[in-house]
Amino acid sequence: MRFSYVLPDPVSYSWDEFESDLALMKELGYDAVEVQIVDPADANEERLRKALDKVGFELMAFQTGISYYTQGNCLNSPDAAVRKRTVDLLKRFVDFAQGFSSIIVFGSLQGRASDEPDHQKGLDRILDAMKTVGQYATDKNVVIAYEPVNHLETAYNNSIASVEKLTRDFNLPGVQLMVDTFHINIEEVSMDHCLDGIHDILRHVHLSETNRDVLGSGHWDTEAFLKKLREIGYDGGCSIGVFNTSLTRQECIRICMDVLMRHKVETAR
Repeated sequence: MRFSYVLPDPVSYSWDEFESDLALMKELGYDAVEVQIVDPADANEERLRKALDKVGFELMAFQTGISYYTQGNCLNSPDAAVRKRTVDLLKRFVDFAQGFSSIIVFGSLQGRASDEPDHQKGLDRILDAMKTVGQYATDKNVVIAYEPVNHLETAYNNSIASVEKLTRDFNLPGVQLMVDTFHINIEEVSMDHCLDGIHDILRHVHLSETNRDVLGSGHWDTEAFLKKLREIGYDGGCSIGVFNTSLTRQECIRICMDVLMRHKVETAR
């Protein structure tokens, strides 16, 4: 397994700070980075590539959900114009991902019940759009990692079983499954048995504490989860996400790697 840390969209804070974060991650032993991106059209691709090359990192993956919260983009909207611009955005994400050989994290852009109160109508729109985008991704040899997001954040496909069925029904190499420990802690009965039977379509993992603070500050058993990933033969990327903390970003980066290294040693025995 390879490990990365999720950083904000580079255009949202100083490039010097971003490069400093990357340098620290490299020093501590991270393998790559994951970033949040609002829209590839606004990304400084050349600057990002130079920053990654400087430390020898790849862009493991990038998150798309921030576009829902900042731009109102979603696929379940009754407004055809909103749906079209979201599909167009996702296609730009695919093109961007192709250039970096990155995985696209998708989940929040499905939308919420407040966007479309009729659940079936919203679901039908999402499935229709994702078949189109999924085929586009497949044609570009890009993977969209479909994330089961908890029911408090989206009205659709909250469980691993739901996204597994969707992924297998689509039968498109460009649409695969990912899991996030924060979400599965809410939605699944077991934090480890929920991984059984999905190893062939599991393409990305988010390691996130139950309180979304640094690893080790909640009640999630990090070691047991990493052991389970190894048991099912997962050898892809794992990104650490911290989204609710009073610590500085670099403090979080350090603490999470300390915890991770401790558990990596234990699970390798």
